Amino acid sequence: MNVVILNGSPRIMGNTSALVKAFEEEAKKAGHDVSVARIGTKIIRGCKHCDFCRNTLNGYCVQEDDMQDVYQLLRKCEVLVIASPIYYYSLNGQTHCAIERMYAFDKLPRLKKAALILTSEGNKYASAIQTYRDAIINHMNAEDLGMVVATGAENKTEKKLEEVRSLAQKI
Repeated sequence: MNVVILNGSPRIMGNTSALVKAFEEEAKKAGHDVSVARIGTKIIRGCKHCDFCRNTLNGYCVQEDDMQDVYQLLRKCEVLVIASPIYYYSLNGQTHCAIERMYAFDKLPRLKKAALILTSEGNKYASAIQTYRDAIINHMNAEDLGMVVATGAENKTEKKLEEVRSLAQKI
């Protein structure tokens, strides 16, 4: 399957990136085609709701930013993994903007399954989980493979890395 991981972390060696790497390696080992979009390092603006994209619903947005590269991946995406650090009670800004900009598709054309990976220092995941469930699972009708959350000292532990590997095996 074609797997796209949206890594919202700006930190290459951060907690979120460590879990993303474990997921990516396990999915590749199983023979899946995996692309990681490091959206946390990209310039992705929020949706302006200008409705220009509504003419085609094929992932074309009038805004010329780094989301154009992400759209190329999303057109082929069968499994979408949202990975984000939690900085202030929800998905970080880059991750949230990328999800908003999926409005250009309404629904990803080939999406079948999705998963969520979250990291934080505190235990404040409710808003991020709700966004994932509303936008990806419920609206786009994706099968929910599950989620892994790592809090504080759990980050980068073998236990959490194994949870992520198990999540990847569900594909």
